[in-house]
Amino acid sequence: MKDRAGHKNQDGVALIMVLGVLAVCMLLIAHMLLVSEVIGREALVVTRKSRLRYQAESAADTSFWMHLVDRRLFSNRRLGQREEDELRISQNFPPWMLDRRPHLFDNGLVTTWLSSAEEGFKISEPDSLRSNVAEDQVDLLAEIDTFLDILGDYTDADDLHKLNGMEADQYEVEGFPTLPRNAAMEFKAEIYWLPGWRKVIPGEIAVVPPPGLSYPTTSRNARPSFFSASEETIKNRLDLTESELEEVRYARQQWQEDGTPLEEVLSTELWSRVLGAFNFTETNLAQIMAVATEPDRSMQTGYRIIREANMSKATCYSDKKLQTLAIWERMLE
Repeated sequence: MKDRAGHKNQDGVALIMVLGVLAVCMLLIAHMLLVSEVIGREALVVTRKSRLRYQAESAADTSFWMHLVDRRLFSNRRLGQREEDELRISQNFPPWMLDRRPHLFDNGLVTTWLSSAEEGFKISEPDSLRSNVAEDQVDLLAEIDTFLDILGDYTDADDLHKLNGMEADQYEVEGFPTLPRNAAMEFKAEIYWLPGWRKVIPGEIAVVPPPGLSYPTTSRNARPSFFSASEETIKNRLDLTESELEEVRYARQQWQEDGTPLEEVLSTELWSRVLGAFNFTETNLAQIMAVATEPDRSMQTGYRIIREANMSKATCYSDKKLQTLAIWERMLE
């Protein structure tokens, strides 16, 4: 009787062990299935993202070539041209200019915009920060002077402190022992490392030219392009009220969506102020932004590239044989 009872106990223990092993195996199998599903979904996302990137990049390149064709066909680079213009009707060629009008590809799944890449604060022209500030804005001018001292210490080659600047000892206290660079900035995002930049820089920051190149403009104090300027730049440059800013915003929207001339939407007084403060001649540095979207709108990818557009200049190319177009900046967003 004792032997039989002992065998039953051993059988019970063995059954528990077998059931435990089966439970562990089921957990491992479930985990493997879950991991396989996650990997499959990640692979699908990567595939969809790659396809969207190729779509956006292709549309951006096509838009740039169309812009170059536009420049070759039409010598008038005055921004604000419409499809209904007599010369364009004769050529059957709609505008592909740097005016931020949307251009649709792939049944509307990809949209591109062309604008001037020179708009925004130029790191190589720091004193321009003062140009749009009135003399009675004492506090803002003081903040600009402080920021310019910090920027000057960041880019100069010495360790001498400007009045409100920062050198290596102060950066180290702040936890940045590798700063400052003590050389020219290599990319515009470096400006984000400097304290106080957000208070003094309105709108965007312009791309930093590649080594050996400079902005392809002839006038150092050229007015910004109205169609490419940010709303902050427009508001500050024209000293607009909120209602006036809304009027300008609506006028630009009507232009981009329907091609309605600005002078037909803006009041006469505001239109004259816009003409006096902004440039309506196309620049030679093009920024092409492309956004590709999935048909179900569940995913999208942005692609941005900056290129010089005047093909008569050697700086438009990256090789001595003038066969490869140069790229100032390229970014996937």
